[in-house]
Amino acid sequence: MIESNLVEGNQSIPKDGDLSKLVYGQSITDACVNWDDTVTMLDGLCEACDKASDFETKFRTLLTKLDVVEGEETWQQIDGALKNLISLVKADVTKYDTFVPTMKQCAKFVNASVLSERTRLSATALSLVEELARQMETRFQPLADLLFPSVMKTCGRANKVFVTRGVNCLTTVITYAHIPDQIPQICYAAHSDPSKTVRGSATKLLMSLVSCCTVPELTPHLAAVEKAIASGVVDANPDARTTTRQTYEIFIKRFSNR
Repeated sequence: MIESNLVEGNQSIPKDGDLSKLVYGQSITDACVNWDDTVTMLDGLCEACDKASDFETKFRTLLTKLDVVEGEETWQQIDGALKNLISLVKADVTKYDTFVPTMKQCAKFVNASVLSERTRLSATALSLVEELARQMETRFQPLADLLFPSVMKTCGRANKVFVTRGVNCLTTVITYAHIPDQIPQICYAAHSDPSKTVRGSATKLLMSLVSCCTVPELTPHLAAVEKAIASGVVDANPDARTTTRQTYEIFIKRFSNR
């Protein structure tokens, strides 16, 4: 709570009882900010409220454009809405309390675009996921729970362009947001997925996790990480073996007591 008065600070009642010695407009109890500072703070609060309201208005417009079935006539509209959403994210709207609940409303549309067969639309959706992680950092975790599965699916597609983009996207996400809640899923994909492509992608993501996550974030998942490493060094995929060996070197430096 901030208290305000005409004059900054506070004052005590004179011991001799002469109230004429008091400064007019200055508190005799708790210290207060002065009137000029009060006006400045209220103007800033008003501007912040206006910006938050403006974000919600813009978002509702974008949500309408996203809430369509992708087709030849609509995909460019979806792509444009996603690009506008990226611009909003870059404008620091993630600081608003309403941002995460608001973004959750459009997660299904973002996921659908990530998995689109149109490379341009999928690329834009992946760029949005990356920008969210850059701006939100560890605050991104609640959105990662919703967006990670679809991005992970791109890491196992037949088209290498999608695979590369998916891995690059999640590498960026891990670098900025860490997403420790997804460690078990990535470890499982690295050692148990039947797809050689998925295992190869997952081993790259595992190396990012071991490099970027903090020790407290990794510690609850060490058994899963070690299992993925043990499996990866003998994987049938030579790229997975090479990446896992590099991961092991990083791991033993960070957890020398294991």
